[in-house]
Amino acid sequence: MTMSRSTQQKPMSVSLRLCLLLCFAGATQSPEARLDESSRLDDLGNKPLESGQIGTGLNVWDLEVFDGKVFLAYGSTVAGKGSMPIWPFDHATNSWPAEPETILDLEAIESYRVLDGDLYVPAADPAGDIGDRSKFHRRDSDGTWTHFFSNSNFATAHIRDLTIHDGWLIGVGNSRRPHDLLRARSGSVALPLKAVRSIHGGAHELPLFRAAIALLPPSDGAGKVDAATSQRNRIANWFFSVFHLHDGLYASTRWLSWAPDDPEPAGLYRPNLLYPPLVPPFPAVVRWNSDIEQWVAPDPATLHRLVPATPERDTQLTLRPYKPVLFGELWFAPLRSYGLSGAAYHDAYNQSADFVVKPADGPGRRVTLPDADALGEAVLEHGNSLYVLANARQPDGGYRIVVYALDREAATARNLDDENGLVLSAWREVLSFRDQNLARSFARIDDTWYFGLGFATGEPPGRAGTLLQYSPPSD
Repeated sequence: MTMSRSTQQKPMSVSLRLCLLLCFAGATQSPEARLDESSRLDDLGNKPLESGQIGTGLNVWDLEVFDGKVFLAYGSTVAGKGSMPIWPFDHATNSWPAEPETILDLEAIESYRVLDGDLYVPAADPAGDIGDRSKFHRRDSDGTWTHFFSNSNFATAHIRDLTIHDGWLIGVGNSRRPHDLLRARSGSVALPLKAVRSIHGGAHELPLFRAAIALLPPSDGAGKVDAATSQRNRIANWFFSVFHLHDGLYASTRWLSWAPDDPEPAGLYRPNLLYPPLVPPFPAVVRWNSDIEQWVAPDPATLHRLVPATPERDTQLTLRPYKPVLFGELWFAPLRSYGLSGAAYHDAYNQSADFVVKPADGPGRRVTLPDADALGEAVLEHGNSLYVLANARQPDGGYRIVVYALDREAATARNLDDENGLVLSAWREVLSFRDQNLARSFARIDDTWYFGLGFATGEPPGRAGTLLQYSPPSD
Protein backbone atom coordinates (compact mmCIF):
# COMPACT_ATOMS: atom_id res chain seq x y z
CA MET A 1 0.00 0.00 0.00
CA THR A 2 1.25 3.47 -0.86
CA MET A 3 0.97 6.21 1.73
CA SER A 4 -0.52 9.51 0.80
CA ARG A 5 1.85 12.45 0.60
CA SER A 6 0.35 13.95 3.72
CA THR A 7 1.10 10.89 5.85
CA GLN A 8 4.50 9.93 4.40
CA GLN A 9 7.58 10.44 6.69
CA LYS A 10 9.73 13.39 5.80
CA PRO A 11 13.52 12.94 5.56
CA MET A 12 15.29 13.91 8.79
CA SER A 13 17.27 17.12 8.43
CA VAL A 14 21.05 17.00 8.69
CA SER A 15 21.04 19.38 11.68
CA LEU A 16 18.48 17.28 13.55
CA ARG A 17 20.41 14.07 12.88
CA LEU A 18 23.61 15.73 14.12
CA CYS A 19 21.84 16.95 17.26
CA LEU A 20 20.48 13.51 18.07
CA LEU A 21 23.86 11.93 17.40
CA LEU A 22 25.61 14.31 19.78
CA CYS A 23 22.95 13.87 22.45
CA PHE A 24 23.21 10.09 22.19
CA ALA A 25 27.01 10.26 22.37
CA GLY A 26 26.82 12.44 25.46
CA ALA A 27 24.34 10.10 27.12
CA THR A 28 26.60 7.11 26.54
CA GLN A 29 29.83 8.79 27.68
CA SER A 30 31.22 7.79 31.04
CA PRO A 31 30.82 10.33 33.88
CA GLU A 32 34.60 10.72 33.81
CA ALA A 33 34.56 11.77 30.15
CA ARG A 34 31.62 14.15 30.57
CA LEU A 35 33.25 15.93 33.52
CA ASP A 36 36.82 16.10 32.22
CA GLU A 37 37.78 19.77 32.10
CA SER A 38 41.45 19.44 31.14
CA SER A 39 41.10 21.83 28.21
CA ARG A 40 39.55 24.57 30.34
CA LEU A 41 42.35 24.97 32.89
CA ASP A 42 44.64 28.00 32.68
CA ASP A 43 48.31 27.78 33.63
CA LEU A 44 49.07 30.75 35.91
CA GLY A 45 52.80 30.12 36.18
CA ASN A 46 55.24 28.52 38.59
CA LYS A 47 56.28 30.86 41.40
CA PRO A 48 58.12 28.20 43.48
CA LEU A 49 60.37 27.47 40.49
CA GLU A 50 60.89 31.18 39.84
CA SER A 51 61.82 31.56 43.53
CA GLY A 52 64.65 29.05 43.24
CA GLN A 53 62.99 25.96 44.67
CA ILE A 54 64.13 22.56 43.46
CA GLY A 55 63.02 18.98 44.08
CA THR A 56 60.58 18.45 46.95
CA GLY A 57 60.35 22.17 47.64
CA LEU A 58 58.43 22.69 44.39
CA ASN A 59 55.30 21.02 45.78
CA VAL A 60 52.46 23.45 46.40
CA TRP A 61 51.52 21.96 49.77
CA ASP A 62 48.67 24.32 50.50
CA LEU A 63 46.56 27.02 48.89
CA GLU A 64 44.78 29.42 51.23
CA VAL A 65 42.31 32.13 50.27
CA PHE A 66 42.66 35.37 52.22
CA ASP A 67 41.77 38.97 51.38
CA GLY A 68 40.63 37.93 47.90
CA LYS A 69 43.99 36.39 47.10
CA VAL A 70 45.34 32.84 46.85
CA PHE A 71 48.50 32.24 48.90
CA LEU A 72 50.91 29.44 47.98
CA ALA A 73 52.71 27.21 50.49
CA TYR A 74 55.85 25.44 49.27
CA GLY A 75 59.41 24.56 50.32
CA SER A 76 60.91 21.69 52.32
CA THR A 77 61.85 21.26 55.98
CA VAL A 78 64.10 18.31 55.11
CA ALA A 79 66.01 19.79 52.17
CA GLY A 80 65.14 23.49 52.04
CA LYS A 81 67.56 26.38 52.11
CA GLY A 82 67.16 30.13 52.13
CA SER A 83 64.02 32.21 52.56
CA MET A 84 60.46 32.03 51.30
CA PRO A 85 59.00 34.72 49.01
CA ILE A 86 55.26 35.14 49.53
CA TRP A 87 53.35 35.16 46.25
CA PRO A 88 49.60 35.90 46.47
CA PHE A 89 47.59 35.54 43.27
CA ASP A 90 44.98 38.30 43.07
CA HIS A 91 41.64 36.80 42.07
CA ALA A 92 39.96 40.12 41.20
CA THR A 93 42.70 41.31 38.84
CA ASN A 94 43.63 37.79 37.74
CA SER A 95 47.31 38.59 38.17
CA TRP A 96 50.43 38.14 40.28
CA PRO A 97 52.14 41.08 41.97
CA ALA A 98 55.26 42.41 40.28
CA GLU A 99 57.30 41.46 43.37
CA PRO A 100 56.76 39.10 46.32
CA GLU A 101 54.52 40.60 48.96
CA THR A 102 57.18 39.82 51.58
CA ILE A 103 60.02 37.38 52.18
CA LEU A 104 59.93 35.20 55.31
CA ASP A 105 62.98 33.69 57.01
CA LEU A 106 61.68 30.14 56.63
CA GLU A 107 62.90 27.13 54.67
CA ALA A 108 59.35 25.97 54.07
CA ILE A 109 55.74 26.97 54.40
CA GLU A 110 53.82 23.75 54.91
CA SER A 111 50.43 25.34 55.49
CA TYR A 112 48.55 28.54 56.20
CA ARG A 113 45.89 29.04 58.84
CA VAL A 114 43.16 31.69 58.86
CA LEU A 115 42.52 32.38 62.55
CA ASP A 116 40.39 35.10 64.07
CA GLY A 117 40.24 36.92 60.73
CA ASP A 118 44.01 36.98 60.09
CA LEU A 119 46.35 34.80 58.02
CA TYR A 120 49.04 32.91 59.98
CA VAL A 121 52.16 31.11 58.83
CA PRO A 122 53.59 28.57 61.32
CA ALA A 123 57.40 28.65 61.45
CA ALA A 124 57.77 25.11 60.11
CA ASP A 125 61.55 25.47 59.64
CA PRO A 126 62.97 28.84 60.73
CA ALA A 127 65.99 30.37 59.03
CA GLY A 128 67.86 33.64 59.46
CA ASP A 129 69.34 35.23 62.56
CA ILE A 130 66.35 34.60 64.85
CA GLY A 131 66.46 30.90 64.05
CA ASP A 132 64.63 28.48 66.33
CA ARG A 133 63.11 31.26 68.40
CA SER A 134 60.79 32.07 65.48
CA LYS A 135 57.22 30.89 66.11
CA PHE A 136 54.91 32.34 63.45
CA HIS A 137 54.13 35.18 61.06
CA ARG A 138 50.79 36.95 60.70
CA ARG A 139 49.32 38.89 57.80
CA ASP A 140 46.48 41.30 58.50
CA SER A 141 43.80 42.18 55.97
CA ASP A 142 45.53 45.53 55.31
CA GLY A 143 48.61 43.68 54.05
CA THR A 144 50.78 44.23 57.14
CA TRP A 145 53.08 41.35 58.14
CA THR A 146 54.15 40.74 61.76
CA HIS A 147 56.77 38.27 62.99
CA PHE A 148 56.46 36.80 66.51
CA PHE A 149 59.36 35.06 68.22
CA SER A 150 60.20 33.90 71.73
CA ASN A 151 63.28 34.08 73.90
CA SER A 152 65.67 31.12 73.91
CA ASN A 153 63.69 29.25 76.60
CA PHE A 154 61.25 28.13 73.93
CA ALA A 155 63.60 27.38 71.04
CA THR A 156 61.31 24.95 69.30
CA ALA A 157 62.86 23.94 65.99
CA HIS A 158 59.55 23.66 64.15
CA ILE A 159 56.02 24.95 64.66
CA ARG A 160 54.02 22.72 62.33
CA ASP A 161 50.54 24.01 63.11
CA LEU A 162 48.65 26.77 64.94
CA THR A 163 45.24 27.28 66.48
CA ILE A 164 43.37 29.72 68.71
CA HIS A 165 41.60 28.26 71.74
CA ASP A 166 40.36 29.58 75.10
CA GLY A 167 42.14 32.92 74.64
CA TRP A 168 45.47 31.33 73.68
CA LEU A 169 47.32 31.16 70.41
CA ILE A 170 48.79 27.65 70.54
CA GLY A 171 51.59 26.31 68.37
CA VAL A 172 52.57 22.65 68.06
CA GLY A 173 55.78 21.18 66.66
CA ASN A 174 59.01 19.97 68.20
CA SER A 175 62.13 21.17 69.91
CA ARG A 176 65.67 19.95 69.24
CA ARG A 177 65.43 17.75 72.34
CA PRO A 178 61.78 16.67 72.52
CA HIS A 179 62.26 13.56 74.67
CA ASP A 180 65.45 14.36 76.57
CA LEU A 181 65.32 12.83 80.05
CA LEU A 182 66.93 15.77 81.83
CA ARG A 183 66.50 18.78 79.55
CA ALA A 184 63.39 18.18 77.53
CA ARG A 185 62.05 21.27 75.78
CA SER A 186 58.38 21.69 75.06
CA GLY A 187 57.18 20.83 71.58
CA SER A 188 54.17 23.12 72.07
CA VAL A 189 53.97 26.75 73.13
CA ALA A 190 51.12 29.10 73.97
CA LEU A 191 50.84 32.87 73.88
CA PRO A 192 47.96 35.01 75.18
CA LEU A 193 45.85 36.07 72.22
CA LYS A 194 45.54 39.58 73.67
CA ALA A 195 49.30 39.99 73.34
CA VAL A 196 49.19 38.93 69.70
CA ARG A 197 46.34 41.30 68.89
CA SER A 198 48.15 44.24 70.49
CA ILE A 199 51.06 44.14 68.02
CA HIS A 200 50.86 45.28 64.43
CA GLY A 201 53.80 45.12 62.05
CA GLY A 202 57.50 44.41 62.44
CA ALA A 203 59.37 41.67 64.31
CA HIS A 204 58.73 41.23 68.03
CA GLU A 205 60.19 39.08 70.78
CA LEU A 206 57.49 38.43 73.34
CA PRO A 207 58.33 37.21 76.85
CA LEU A 208 54.85 35.78 77.32
CA PHE A 209 55.33 32.47 75.50
CA ARG A 210 54.99 29.48 77.82
CA ALA A 211 55.21 25.71 77.55
CA ALA A 212 51.84 24.16 76.73
CA ILE A 213 52.61 20.67 78.06
CA ALA A 214 53.92 19.54 81.45
CA LEU A 215 57.03 17.36 81.02
CA LEU A 216 58.30 16.96 84.58
CA PRO A 217 56.83 14.44 87.04
CA PRO A 218 54.92 16.07 89.89
CA SER A 219 56.86 16.79 93.08
CA ASP A 220 55.17 16.05 96.41
CA GLY A 221 51.84 15.78 94.67
CA ALA A 222 51.95 19.43 93.61
CA GLY A 223 52.20 18.92 89.85
CA LYS A 224 49.39 19.59 87.41
CA VAL A 225 49.39 15.99 86.17
CA ASP A 226 50.10 12.66 87.83
CA ALA A 227 53.29 10.70 87.21
CA ALA A 228 51.80 8.32 84.63
CA THR A 229 50.30 11.20 82.62
CA SER A 230 53.61 13.05 82.82
CA GLN A 231 55.44 10.09 81.34
CA ARG A 232 52.90 9.84 78.53
CA ASN A 233 53.30 13.59 77.95
CA ARG A 234 57.06 13.25 77.69
CA ILE A 235 56.92 10.51 75.07
CA ALA A 236 54.15 12.39 73.20
CA ASN A 237 56.16 15.62 73.06
CA TRP A 238 56.60 15.80 69.27
CA PHE A 239 53.66 17.20 67.33
CA PHE A 240 52.54 17.63 63.74
CA SER A 241 48.93 18.80 63.58
CA VAL A 242 46.24 20.43 65.70
CA PHE A 243 42.51 19.92 65.09
CA HIS A 244 39.08 19.59 66.67
CA LEU A 245 37.45 16.22 67.15
CA HIS A 246 33.87 15.89 68.34
CA ASP A 247 34.76 16.20 72.03
CA GLY A 248 37.56 18.74 72.07
CA LEU A 249 40.85 20.05 70.74
CA TYR A 250 43.59 17.54 69.90
CA ALA A 251 47.12 17.47 68.54
CA SER A 252 48.71 14.52 66.78
CA THR A 253 52.11 13.21 67.85
CA ARG A 254 54.97 11.39 66.15
CA TRP A 255 53.28 8.10 67.18
CA LEU A 256 50.19 8.50 65.00
CA SER A 257 50.76 5.70 62.52
CA TRP A 258 49.49 2.48 60.99
CA ALA A 259 51.13 0.53 63.84
CA PRO A 260 48.94 -1.58 66.16
CA ASP A 261 48.22 -0.19 69.61
CA ASP A 262 50.94 -2.38 71.07
CA PRO A 263 53.61 -2.44 68.33
CA GLU A 264 56.66 -4.64 68.20
CA PRO A 265 59.59 -2.92 69.98
CA ALA A 266 61.54 -2.44 66.74
CA GLY A 267 62.84 0.60 64.88
CA LEU A 268 61.45 3.78 66.41
CA TYR A 269 59.46 1.70 68.89
CA ARG A 270 62.42 -0.04 70.46
CA PRO A 271 63.50 1.04 73.99
CA ASN A 272 65.91 3.97 74.05
CA LEU A 273 67.91 4.90 77.13
CA LEU A 274 67.88 8.57 76.13
CA TYR A 275 64.09 8.69 76.20
CA PRO A 276 61.76 8.51 79.19
CA PRO A 277 60.34 5.10 80.11
CA LEU A 278 57.60 4.23 77.66
CA VAL A 279 54.01 3.83 78.67
CA PRO A 280 52.51 1.60 75.95
CA PRO A 281 50.34 2.00 74.00
CA PHE A 282 52.19 5.00 72.57
CA PRO A 283 50.16 8.25 72.77
CA ALA A 284 49.11 9.04 69.19
CA VAL A 285 47.34 12.24 70.27
CA VAL A 286 47.15 14.67 73.16
CA ARG A 287 44.00 16.50 74.26
CA TRP A 288 43.74 20.10 75.43
CA ASN A 289 42.75 20.32 79.09
CA SER A 290 41.10 23.69 79.68
CA ASP A 291 41.29 23.31 83.48
CA ILE A 292 45.09 23.38 83.51
CA GLU A 293 45.48 25.05 80.06
CA GLN A 294 47.87 22.40 78.79
CA TRP A 295 48.00 19.39 76.53
CA VAL A 296 47.57 16.06 78.29
CA ALA A 297 48.34 12.68 76.78
CA PRO A 298 45.34 10.65 77.97
CA ASP A 299 45.38 6.94 78.52
CA PRO A 300 45.22 5.70 74.90
CA ALA A 301 42.87 2.93 75.98
CA THR A 302 40.19 5.60 76.47
CA LEU A 303 40.40 6.84 72.87
CA HIS A 304 39.25 5.46 69.54
CA ARG A 305 41.93 5.13 66.90
CA LEU A 306 42.05 7.84 64.27
CA VAL A 307 43.72 5.58 61.70
CA PRO A 308 42.97 1.88 61.14
CA ALA A 309 45.81 -0.37 62.28
CA THR A 310 47.51 -1.49 59.07
CA PRO A 311 50.65 -3.45 59.98
CA GLU A 312 51.26 -4.42 56.34
CA ARG A 313 52.16 -0.79 55.63
CA ASP A 314 55.28 1.02 56.90
CA THR A 315 54.43 1.34 60.59
CA GLN A 316 57.60 3.38 61.23
CA LEU A 317 56.16 6.39 59.42
CA THR A 318 54.41 9.21 61.23
CA LEU A 319 50.99 10.15 59.84
CA ARG A 320 49.98 13.79 59.92
CA PRO A 321 46.30 14.82 59.64
CA TYR A 322 46.54 17.60 57.08
CA LYS A 323 44.04 20.41 57.80
CA PRO A 324 41.23 17.95 58.70
CA VAL A 325 37.68 19.19 59.25
CA LEU A 326 34.60 18.35 61.27
CA PHE A 327 31.73 18.33 58.81
CA GLY A 328 28.22 17.28 59.68
CA GLU A 329 28.51 14.38 62.10
CA LEU A 330 31.91 13.24 60.84
CA TRP A 331 35.62 14.08 60.92
CA PHE A 332 37.46 13.91 57.60
CA ALA A 333 41.25 13.76 57.49
CA PRO A 334 43.68 13.52 54.60
CA LEU A 335 46.90 12.05 56.02
CA ARG A 336 50.42 12.91 54.92
CA SER A 337 53.53 11.05 55.98
CA TYR A 338 56.75 12.01 57.74
CA GLY A 339 59.87 9.87 58.19
CA LEU A 340 62.09 10.22 61.24
CA SER A 341 65.01 8.06 60.22
CA GLY A 342 67.01 6.79 57.26
CA ALA A 343 65.87 7.31 53.69
CA ALA A 344 62.31 7.93 54.86
CA TYR A 345 63.38 11.31 56.25
CA HIS A 346 63.54 12.60 52.66
CA ASP A 347 61.40 10.09 50.78
CA ALA A 348 58.33 10.17 53.03
CA TYR A 349 58.26 13.92 53.62
CA ASN A 350 54.70 15.24 53.21
CA GLN A 351 53.65 12.40 50.91
CA SER A 352 50.02 11.39 50.40
CA ALA A 353 49.40 8.47 52.74
CA ASP A 354 45.74 7.86 53.60
CA PHE A 355 42.27 9.38 53.87
CA VAL A 356 39.99 8.59 56.81
CA VAL A 357 36.56 9.42 58.20
CA LYS A 358 35.68 9.17 61.89
CA PRO A 359 32.33 9.39 63.72
CA ALA A 360 31.93 10.79 67.21
CA ASP A 361 31.68 7.33 68.73
CA GLY A 362 33.97 4.95 66.94
CA PRO A 363 37.34 4.58 65.25
CA GLY A 364 38.50 6.16 62.01
CA ARG A 365 37.76 4.28 58.79
CA ARG A 366 39.68 4.32 55.53
CA VAL A 367 37.75 6.06 52.74
CA THR A 368 37.48 4.58 49.27
CA LEU A 369 36.15 7.13 46.78
CA PRO A 370 33.99 6.32 43.73
CA ASP A 371 37.16 6.18 41.65
CA ALA A 372 38.76 3.42 43.72
CA ASP A 373 42.24 4.44 42.55
CA ALA A 374 41.83 8.03 43.83
CA LEU A 375 43.36 9.02 47.17
CA GLY A 376 41.97 12.03 49.07
CA GLU A 377 44.68 14.70 49.25
CA ALA A 378 42.97 17.74 50.77
CA VAL A 379 39.55 18.92 51.96
CA LEU A 380 37.77 22.25 52.18
CA GLU A 381 34.33 23.52 53.11
CA HIS A 382 32.44 25.84 50.81
CA GLY A 383 28.79 26.66 51.35
CA ASN A 384 26.90 23.57 52.41
CA SER A 385 29.38 21.10 50.91
CA LEU A 386 32.66 19.45 51.77
CA TYR A 387 34.99 19.17 48.79
CA VAL A 388 37.70 16.54 48.50
CA LEU A 389 40.66 16.80 46.15
CA ALA A 390 41.79 13.33 45.01
CA ASN A 391 44.50 11.95 42.73
CA ALA A 392 44.21 8.71 40.74
CA ARG A 393 47.41 7.44 39.13
CA GLN A 394 46.91 6.37 35.51
CA PRO A 395 48.62 3.59 33.50
CA ASP A 396 50.52 6.21 31.46
CA GLY A 397 52.13 7.58 34.65
CA GLY A 398 49.99 10.72 34.78
CA TYR A 399 47.03 11.47 37.03
CA ARG A 400 43.30 11.87 36.86
CA ILE A 401 42.57 14.63 39.37
CA VAL A 402 39.05 14.70 40.77
CA VAL A 403 37.06 17.05 42.97
CA TYR A 404 34.29 15.29 44.88
CA ALA A 405 31.51 16.97 46.87
CA LEU A 406 29.66 15.73 49.94
CA ASP A 407 26.49 17.52 51.03
CA ARG A 408 26.15 18.28 54.72
CA GLU A 409 22.98 16.25 55.13
CA ALA A 410 24.86 13.20 53.80
CA ALA A 411 27.71 13.55 56.31
CA THR A 412 26.04 11.34 58.90
CA ALA A 413 26.98 8.26 60.87
CA ARG A 414 24.22 6.30 59.16
CA ASN A 415 26.12 6.68 55.88
CA LEU A 416 29.25 5.03 57.24
CA ASP A 417 30.20 1.89 55.36
CA ASP A 418 32.42 -0.99 56.45
CA GLU A 419 33.86 -1.47 52.97
CA ASN A 420 34.29 2.11 51.71
CA GLY A 421 34.30 4.21 54.87
CA LEU A 422 31.34 6.20 53.56
CA VAL A 423 28.71 4.92 51.14
CA LEU A 424 29.80 5.64 47.58
CA SER A 425 26.45 7.17 46.68
CA ALA A 426 27.10 10.04 49.12
CA TRP A 427 29.86 11.42 46.89
CA ARG A 428 29.16 13.65 43.90
CA GLU A 429 31.86 14.21 41.28
CA VAL A 430 32.16 17.94 40.52
CA LEU A 431 34.94 18.05 37.97
CA SER A 432 38.05 16.22 36.87
CA PHE A 433 41.09 16.82 34.71
CA ARG A 434 44.25 15.04 33.71
CA ASP A 435 47.82 16.12 34.20
CA GLN A 436 51.28 14.61 34.28
CA ASN A 437 51.51 15.84 37.89
CA LEU A 438 49.29 15.24 40.88
CA ALA A 439 47.48 18.12 42.58
CA ARG A 440 48.62 18.72 46.17
CA SER A 441 46.23 21.51 47.07
CA PHE A 442 43.15 23.38 45.97
CA ALA A 443 41.12 26.48 46.79
CA ARG A 444 37.91 28.12 45.64
CA ILE A 445 36.79 31.71 45.23
CA ASP A 446 33.19 32.10 44.06
CA ASP A 447 32.90 29.51 41.26
CA THR A 448 36.59 29.57 40.33
CA TRP A 449 38.88 26.74 41.38
CA TYR A 450 42.64 26.87 41.90
CA PHE A 451 44.95 23.84 41.96
CA GLY A 452 48.58 23.64 43.12
CA LEU A 453 50.63 20.92 41.45
CA GLY A 454 53.23 18.68 43.10
CA PHE A 455 54.85 15.31 42.60
CA ALA A 456 55.37 12.09 44.53
CA THR A 457 58.72 10.67 45.61
CA GLY A 458 60.27 8.71 42.76
CA GLU A 459 58.47 10.68 40.06
CA PRO A 460 60.01 13.47 37.94
CA PRO A 461 59.13 16.98 39.19
CA GLY A 462 57.53 17.84 35.86
CA ARG A 463 55.26 20.85 36.36
CA ALA A 464 55.37 20.79 40.17
CA GLY A 465 54.89 24.30 41.54
CA THR A 466 52.40 25.32 38.84
CA LEU A 467 49.18 27.07 39.84
CA LEU A 468 46.18 26.14 37.68
CA GLN A 469 42.87 27.98 37.45
CA TYR A 470 39.48 26.62 36.39
CA SER A 471 36.37 28.70 35.77
CA PRO A 472 33.19 26.89 34.72
CA PRO A 473 31.63 27.89 31.38
CA SER A 474 29.00 30.58 31.60
CA ASP A 475 25.44 29.58 30.73
